[in-house]
Amino acid sequence: MNNPTNRPAPPPDQRWPSLDQAARRADGAAAALGRSSVASRCRLFELISFHLHAVREAVAATASEELGVSPEIVTMEHDAVLQQLRAFSAVLRRSHWLGAAIETAPPDQRAQNIPLGPVAVLGAGHACRAPVYAAAAADVIAALAAGCPVVVLGSASHPRTCALLAGAIAAAVQEAGLPDGAYALVADCPGAAAALVAQPDIKAATYAGSRHEGLELMRRSLDRAEPVPVLLQTASSNPVFILPHALNARAEHLGQQLLKQFHPGTAHSMFKPGIVVAIEGDGYIDLRETIIDGVLAMPPLALASAGTGARHGHAGTVQRLLRERRVDLLAESAAPDADAARAVFVEAEASSLLSTPALGDEHPGPSALLLRCACPEELLAVAELLGPQLVAGMQMADGDTALAARLMPHLERMARHVNVNSFTSMPIYNGATAAQAVARFLRPVFYLDVPSSLLPAALQDGNPLQLWRQVDGEMRH
Repeated sequence: MNNPTNRPAPPPDQRWPSLDQAARRADGAAAALGRSSVASRCRLFELISFHLHAVREAVAATASEELGVSPEIVTMEHDAVLQQLRAFSAVLRRSHWLGAAIETAPPDQRAQNIPLGPVAVLGAGHACRAPVYAAAAADVIAALAAGCPVVVLGSASHPRTCALLAGAIAAAVQEAGLPDGAYALVADCPGAAAALVAQPDIKAATYAGSRHEGLELMRRSLDRAEPVPVLLQTASSNPVFILPHALNARAEHLGQQLLKQFHPGTAHSMFKPGIVVAIEGDGYIDLRETIIDGVLAMPPLALASAGTGARHGHAGTVQRLLRERRVDLLAESAAPDADAARAVFVEAEASSLLSTPALGDEHPGPSALLLRCACPEELLAVAELLGPQLVAGMQMADGDTALAARLMPHLERMARHVNVNSFTSMPIYNGATAAQAVARFLRPVFYLDVPSSLLPAALQDGNPLQLWRQVDGEMRH
């Protein structure tokens, strides 16, 4: 992309605004950003892409210092952000507004969706490994696409990296001619997430991290004079169910592909499979032996976020698993150094999970649980028991169709993303998913008997407002 002004992104400003300052500036920018045109927001995303590219090498170097991550991880996240920007731009170009479809409307009845107002994006919190590009997360892009100013809570694990990204986005906002308060990064500190949720200028919040902390933020919102939505993406075990014919046909291959997900350069740790469910029978021993051999051969693995918090979270999970009387250690990798973690795989009978549901909790870092089921009914019982998940996967072959049909409703109930015959777990934004992400930050306003002169410009032509439009064949009314 060509630089319209041939200016590089400015260096990050370490003098971050206070929470209250950022929230007040966001409130001041809300009206102008909410009325901004689709063209101006698409232009903003083009400029964000350019300025992020300008700081890419600096981000990689700084992230290496702060997080110990490899250039491959930075490249993966950078490309994911660019793909998200393209998806949200495509939605904006094809839909003036996003929400429920209105085919017809009487002349005296009109409706439109308007932005909620300033959104606090609380990133990954203290209990989850934040991605390198946390300051440019999908929730940030979706809120801006909806016309909502964004206040982003920086990550304490990599503040200088967040500052570089925030500087790039702030430069894009300024160059697009949008109000400065449209985007702000605030420093992370104890209690900052709760303080942002309680700030009266904030009208919605998103949080990705531990379930416990997320629920605390929801309770904090309910204590406000005006409760606001807190949209949660809590960490999970991301189970993978390997059905019998698939297990018999490709057990060794599945074990190898599964262990690849342990590497932080393959997928963000929040989306790594933490539970593998399979029925004991043909292929099970091959899967088990492949996992054992692969884990024993693994070097110590860098965590997605370096530091004592991430290491303690992984170590605590392993200790919790091994304390369970009915859990057996399958294999562990070589002893880690100060900035890495030992890969660990444990095994248990499915009945152990049925009697001890806590085994289904998140498995951070390079750890996972192999659940051995006695029969298909036990596999389905495990699927019924597992709670909300970010991702759920199923490996199947031709002979597994009947069991897969019984399992699929459970996967749909538990997970936001369902994968079949794939270990690619990170969510991919296309037209439909981007449209739904934007719609979370809009609310409907219905106009009854309002004179045409008082209606918003989009509603004054007397035409029914089409709020959903087809995007590349992916959205249908």
